[in-house]
Amino acid sequence: MAQPPEKPTKAESFAGSVMKYSIATYLGFVISGAALVIKGVLPAESYGVPAAFMSYTVSLMNVGMLGLDQSLLRFYRDPPAGVTGRRMFHACTRLSLLVMLVVGAVGSLFFARPLGVAFGLGSGGAVLVPFLFLNAALYMLVRYVNVLLRLENDVRAYTAQTLWMNACLNLIYLLPGFFTTNTYWFIAAGIAGFGGVAIAFWFKGMRGQPREGKPDLAQYGQIYRTVLPYGLLLAPAAILSPLYRSVCLTSLASDAAAQGQFEFAYTLALLVTTVQAGFSTYWGPYVYAHYRTEQARIGRIHDLLNFLIFGFFCCLIAFEDIIFLIFPAKADCMPFFPIMMLSSVFSILIEGTVYGNAIARRPHHDTIGVGLGVVVNIALCAALVPDHGIAGAALALAAANGSMFLYRTLTGQYYYRTIPNIPRTISGFLLALAATAVGVVCYQHFLLKLVLIACILFVYCTIYRNQLNKLIQLALGIARKFLRRS
Repeated sequence: MAQPPEKPTKAESFAGSVMKYSIATYLGFVISGAALVIKGVLPAESYGVPAAFMSYTVSLMNVGMLGLDQSLLRFYRDPPAGVTGRRMFHACTRLSLLVMLVVGAVGSLFFARPLGVAFGLGSGGAVLVPFLFLNAALYMLVRYVNVLLRLENDVRAYTAQTLWMNACLNLIYLLPGFFTTNTYWFIAAGIAGFGGVAIAFWFKGMRGQPREGKPDLAQYGQIYRTVLPYGLLLAPAAILSPLYRSVCLTSLASDAAAQGQFEFAYTLALLVTTVQAGFSTYWGPYVYAHYRTEQARIGRIHDLLNFLIFGFFCCLIAFEDIIFLIFPAKADCMPFFPIMMLSSVFSILIEGTVYGNAIARRPHHDTIGVGLGVVVNIALCAALVPDHGIAGAALALAAANGSMFLYRTLTGQYYYRTIPNIPRTISGFLLALAATAVGVVCYQHFLLKLVLIACILFVYCTIYRNQLNKLIQLALGIARKFLRRS
């Protein structure tokens, strides 16, 4: 007699939910990997300015967005009386386009030269400023449609558009590098990419929807009174966050090759985020839905995330030599690459520590934390880059992310605790700092570095032995379930 299928455990259900939200991220990792290969092949000086252009595109997009993408996520299913979610979408899009038009016109007509210098766009930067605002406006439309597709549960279109958006931001603008080193061709490719995906998916999002009349002034006022206060509180953090990378690129603007080397190392350091794939998309709503009843489980997930990230971080440091054997022209990145990865670790681990600010409705703490990081970044770039070049920029980036992480974690844990064992977490961070130091000091001694990192990993596995055991049990459970089905 056939046995009834076993009901999946809670841990397996959680892992399956995270995997469902990870499809676009894993496929996007392929795009990021292709971009990394291209950056490894092309001369670093050829894509330094285009990388700064794309980096500032993100911040300017968020200036026009005004945090309204987050407002749509919050109020699309809970709009004001007499207003539909679609009508809110159109009202938010129109306001953002108006803001971007005004800001872009003023910036391009009156401040093009200082903005070109501030953005690290090279000697001809003033000419590129209007195109930077155009690119940001196109990216903003892509982001709005992306939110709409997610809200309306069009998973296939959402995944496809997310991949196109990733390709536009990280890959397409690099393709002219195989034929030319002219910066303007890189910029043209980036704008064409965003323009194409904006047009294609705008019509995709609008297709089959009933036409709604334009809202009257009273409805506009009702919509904006709902969405603006919420969005504007979150907008500064969204605007400032991309500046961590952008400020470093600007500080290296006098040396296009250094900009390119930094951009390559930054892209490579993001490999650490593959462990987090899809996690943040699923984790935020899960915490908000269960923080009253599942605090112990949320703490356990925090520890599992820490262990996974720390372990993957150590493995990348131990075997980074292989990567730079593949890209020997970028071997100058090796001395500071572990520091760049440490900054990515801070950016990932913050996902498990800061939700207390949102739960307590204190989003200003997130903005303060991000702003603190930007101030630290600017100050340290000014102090370190003139004497230490790319290594100074890497230190500034890690210190900025570390400052943001510390402030937002302390405030988030004050309102809602997700760290079940503080000494264990502190020990993990100290070991991460030790692994970083080993990677920097022993970058020319592969075997010594490998032995020392192996010792650090052994200590990690000892401290996090319960988490390691849970991961092994979870993997075995999923494997047994797969074998039964096959």
